[in-house]
Amino acid sequence: MRSAARVLLLGGAFAAATWVFGWWSVCAVAAVWPWIAPNRERSTLEATAGALVGWSGLLLWTAAVGPLGELLRRAGGIFGAPGWALVAGTLVYGVALAWSAAILSAAVARRAKP
Repeated sequence: MRSAARVLLLGGAFAAATWVFGWWSVCAVAAVWPWIAPNRERSTLEATAGALVGWSGLLLWTAAVGPLGELLRRAGGIFGAPGWALVAGTLVYGVALAWSAAILSAAVARRAKP
């Protein structure tokens, strides 16, 4: 399977896990991926990109079905930041969770499986 297809499938896994279990599941999905990925050297990059795709999809879906614009306006007023910064911060948070869990798991996997 090509790397782009794996990233899209991982994006779906990240979105589904986040929807069902919450934000912490990003760490679980990202930690499992280096153990089952066909290319362990690229697994961290694939997990990070997958988290970006998955959380972007969740934000787009939320914007389509809910009052995301109003939420961003109000939350931005509370935090003193523009709405786009809150969206960017949300995506950075998801990507950071996935990256940190995947890089740690990949290091452990390299030591465990020579």
